[in-house]
Amino acid sequence: VIMDESEQLATMSSNVLLLTNLENQEIVTDKTHFYLDEQLRNCLILFEEQWTEKGLNLDLELERISVYQNAEILSHVWKNLISNAIKFSKPNGHLRVNCQKAIDHIHIIVEDTGYGMTEETMSQIFDKFYQGDTSHSTPGNGLGLPLTKRIIEMTGGKIFVKSTLGKGTTFTVHLPLEQR
Repeated sequence: VIMDESEQLATMSSNVLLLTNLENQEIVTDKTHFYLDEQLRNCLILFEEQWTEKGLNLDLELERISVYQNAEILSHVWKNLISNAIKFSKPNGHLRVNCQKAIDHIHIIVEDTGYGMTEETMSQIFDKFYQGDTSHSTPGNGLGLPLTKRIIEMTGGKIFVKSTLGKGTTFTVHLPLEQR
């Protein structure tokens, strides 16, 4: 219990520091070229034990797309969205991750067949420290989605959420195409 609580406090401290830093930062630095589809696959591999344990079926549709962004901070987005999708999925459900190039942006979807959210919860999920699970039966600190939103905004992107109680949640991210 002490180890679990210590790990959760360390994660929260790290997220608070990162979010504070990003709130005071206007531009993304340390950009490199990398493949977004590869980054998404690597994030899924990090959570293999969790999605396997839950018996989730993966549906991946990842177009090979090269991006010029800060890979480290962008990986926080995918880790958060994927871990949340796994955490809030029903056993033996589906986890869909889709990445495609559209006309003027890159379109990324992370979708689960989980418990879904109410309209009230959806209206607050990007607020710092807000947790939709009021029973706190799932671990978290309410910083993952605000951090995710800030990172996406810094890259010039947008995030959208659609959810139906009892059916699941879909997060859609639009990232701008590389501007040379």
